[in-house]
Amino acid sequence: MNPIPPAARQTPGAETQDADVDSLLSAPCYCLAVRRASRRLGAIYDAELAAHGLTVSQFAIMTSIRTLSAPTVQRIADQMEMDQSALSRGLMPLERGGLVAAKSDPADRRKKILVLTEMGARRLQEATAAWETAQRQVEAGVHPDSPDLNTLLAGINALGRPADTM
Repeated sequence: MNPIPPAARQTPGAETQDADVDSLLSAPCYCLAVRRASRRLGAIYDAELAAHGLTVSQFAIMTSIRTLSAPTVQRIADQMEMDQSALSRGLMPLERGGLVAAKSDPADRRKKILVLTEMGARRLQEATAAWETAQRQVEAGVHPDSPDLNTLLAGINALGRPADTM
C-alpha cells in the first residue's frame, strides 16, 4: 500500500496537463478513425472473398502480380507500400496453394519474378465478382451526408503520399 495520498503524488501542474490531455482526447483522432474504418472495410472484403479462399490482402497481391510488368517481391512491396518480409509472408499461402509461382528473371538470375499460375489466374478472375460485391456493400454503407467516395478516397490517398510529394 502506498502511504502517500493520491493528491500528494501528483506532479505540480498535473491538473492543467490532465485538462490538456482530456481536451485532446475528446477531439476526433483521424488515425484511429481511419484504422477503425480499415478494419471494418477489410472485414467486408474478407467475408466476400472467403468463398474463394482469399483475403483482401491476397487478392491485392494477386492483382499486382497480374498487372505489373515483371513483378518482383520488391516491386510489389513498393507498390503496396509494405515491408518485403510482410509481403513474403503473405505470398507463402498463395505459393503453397499453387496460385502463385516464382520464376528466375532472365535479365538477372538472382531475382525472382512472380507469376500467377493457371489456377491462380482463374481464382483471381472468379474472385473479382466477390470483390465487386464488397465494393457495392461499401458504397451502400456510406452515410448520405458524407462526401462521395471518390472525394473521400482522393483525400485519404493524398494523406498517404510521402510529405515531399504533397
